[in-house]
Amino acid sequence: MALAGTLLSAFIALTAVLLALRVFSSSRPIMTVPATARRGDVFFVSHGGPPHMYRFGSQAHSAWKAAGKILTETKPKGIVAVSAHWENPHTTPGVIVNTNTSNPLIYDFYGFPEHFYSETFGSAGDKQLGQDVKEALRTAGVQVGEEDRGLDHGIWVPFKVAFDGKTDIPIVQVSLPGDSKVDSAVRLGRALGTLRDKGYAVVTSGQIVHNLRDWRMGVPMPYLESFMAATKQALSSEDPVSAVQTLAKNPQYRSAHPTDEHFLPIPVAVGATDKSDKAQELLSSTEDKLGWGFWRWTQEA
Repeated sequence: MALAGTLLSAFIALTAVLLALRVFSSSRPIMTVPATARRGDVFFVSHGGPPHMYRFGSQAHSAWKAAGKILTETKPKGIVAVSAHWENPHTTPGVIVNTNTSNPLIYDFYGFPEHFYSETFGSAGDKQLGQDVKEALRTAGVQVGEEDRGLDHGIWVPFKVAFDGKTDIPIVQVSLPGDSKVDSAVRLGRALGTLRDKGYAVVTSGQIVHNLRDWRMGVPMPYLESFMAATKQALSSEDPVSAVQTLAKNPQYRSAHPTDEHFLPIPVAVGATDKSDKAQELLSSTEDKLGWGFWRWTQEA
């Protein structure tokens, strides 16, 4: 009887402990380990002009689609976009960040049929992305301004094709530095590259060769193929930053780029990469006698 009483008392005590543990555990929040964000990719794309949106069989159109497919499938937390068509108007190394989260379109071109001025592209910014961008720039020592602006055609033209007219991936545009220096563009890229660890992609938009004067006049462009080849070699090198800085000193550089703005997104892009990235060429073409280049840097195999 004494043994039975002892066992019963022990059973009652154990039951009480288990009930107490159950109540305690049910009252505590479930702790989860946040998933690590996939490191964002870096892209350089060429944007051409508004009519290229409707050249459905062109190489550029296919490359825009390919880039959009990658971005849609990898689903970055947001896109930080830099275009040849927005430079800081102040001649300083600083940049400006768009604060208009509705991303209105800017029709910054002229002489085209009227329907191009009513094109649409659906996207939105994101306050957190904007804050992260400004923090990354300031941490890197890049002077930051703000502007209620929107997306220029260097962004929305390729994105409209890439994303079939709209995307739910947040987009924030950042200007080029105002001093038109390659080193300042690289510095901007390095600052934006730190955002990749938070899951953001960096997309820059320009042109490998951009001499519209020669293109419109229809004169020979002997520099077109050779500068394209030099750029391809630079972007696929083991040290693309140094190679692109050297590329800007190429004897044919000023023929390929009478002005710098369409070249500068290239050093921004390579500045955002690191040695662990794998370079992927999506397109290198002189279609329409323009220098088209599409590149992706990623840590995927």
